[in-house]
Amino acid sequence: MTDPNTFTAEHRSWEWELVLQYEDGSLPASKWSEETLAVVASWYAKNLPREQALARYEQSYHKNHHRLTNRLGSAAVATEAIDAVDKVWQSLIQRALGTAS
Repeated sequence: MTDPNTFTAEHRSWEWELVLQYEDGSLPASKWSEETLAVVASWYAKNLPREQALARYEQSYHKNHHRLTNRLGSAAVATEAIDAVDKVWQSLIQRALGTAS
């Protein structure tokens, strides 16, 4: 069992918090990036069976994409960042699953 006071446990906790935000739709717009999706994809690849990883990643991606592109009020929408992520999001999970043992 991992000691909860180690760097590894803290790092895993940080990844898990990011995955939770990604799944529940509370991921801040400022974290919508290739780097964030790569962390999430890697977490899924390490912790879930392939089909479940693909399904959860895709479902949450679409939920966040919809939320970020349909923001209410006068909040700015960083469409360039969203477009950049759109071009690579599927490849991130495929790469993560391809390297998972």
